[in-house]
Amino acid sequence: MSPEEKEDQCNSEAKSRSLNCSFASTEPVRRTPRSANALPADLDNVLRRSAREKEENVKYASEKLIAKLLPVLDSLDQAAKHDEGTKVLYAQLLGILSAEGLTAIDAVGKKFDPYQHEALFQVETGELEEGTVVEEIQKGYLFNSRVVRFSKVAVAKPLNAAKI
Repeated sequence: MSPEEKEDQCNSEAKSRSLNCSFASTEPVRRTPRSANALPADLDNVLRRSAREKEENVKYASEKLIAKLLPVLDSLDQAAKHDEGTKVLYAQLLGILSAEGLTAIDAVGKKFDPYQHEALFQVETGELEEGTVVEEIQKGYLFNSRVVRFSKVAVAKPLNAAKI
């Protein structure tokens, strides 16, 4: 079908539907890239991004396993307070997990940080500044600088001198 025949057919259909149909050009629309020089740069960016994502996936691949081992680590920590043999097992497991990138979050005496701590309750005290962690109820851990479990803490609040 020639371009003129296509236009005639479109016009006849357009009249029956009361539409406007016109062909400005019979050539197909071509999309051109921003510039031919941009293609190598775009490819480099895609390659860098995929390499960075792959590296991050490898770095955090064992995060789920470590999160599942944290209750075991807590139990061994509690048992290690009463038994020398358990203390050795706790130290070995902690050493292995530390070598993989696990670190405990320091909480007591530090300023409350909502990105690392979960406040369970407040304790009235005149000794510490408001917002300081007074007690750690459950240890929190970082895995390669990402929080795996928040520290559950008690936070200081000022004494109320004048109670009504």
